[in-house]
Amino acid sequence: MHLVHLAGRGAMTLRPLADVSVADWFRGDPAPRRLRTTVGPSGFEAYVRVLHSVGGDGERFEGHLDAALLTALVDVLGAHTATPDDCFFALWEGYGDIHGGEAAGFLTAFSGPPKWPGRIFTKEKPVAPPPPAFPPHVMDGPLLSANDETYFLFGGPLADAGRWGAKGYGNGAPRDINSPNLMWPADHAWFVTTGIEGTWTGVGGSESLIAALLRDDRLETVRQRYDDGTLR
Repeated sequence: MHLVHLAGRGAMTLRPLADVSVADWFRGDPAPRRLRTTVGPSGFEAYVRVLHSVGGDGERFEGHLDAALLTALVDVLGAHTATPDDCFFALWEGYGDIHGGEAAGFLTAFSGPPKWPGRIFTKEKPVAPPPPAFPPHVMDGPLLSANDETYFLFGGPLADAGRWGAKGYGNGAPRDINSPNLMWPADHAWFVTTGIEGTWTGVGGSESLIAALLRDDRLETVRQRYDDGTLR
């Protein structure tokens, strides 16, 4: 997984949610599973792919929007909802760095202060494994089940997308968390989905939103038909 410095931009701003019923409106969508997971629920006027471009070298992040792309996308989305301060963000619970312990231990193996030469041959104290990213009431709380995956669910302003408020790893190593896998506003004006292995993000919304995304020079976008046969 490719990570950027999203979680460390400030104190916790998004709030974890125990009530996952806010997702009921799309969980039962009748569209084929592959369309729901890669493009979003049915019923929007238009759809687009936002490609995960990285510096113009042809590489694409899998399952992740870096900070610049996420900021650009959020800028456009915010102008096309009446509820930009009331949005929802889902984060796949399968990322090992969220759970800490041995699953994330390798991420801190080389962090911390350098060893003094005289101590190189001394026996080191065992390093405690990294703690979970979130407190117990979040880690053990209800999860959102959607698109055959499970997610932690957060709420807050659209401008705070990706600010999960995760604990650091320890030893001075910040914990960077993936960009949101699902995003939508309270007024259901649009829906954003980033599959955990996909190299593009699907957005469904009004024709005016999709046109604005296609025009934005910060984003590499391709119009997407809502047709299972067009996916590859």
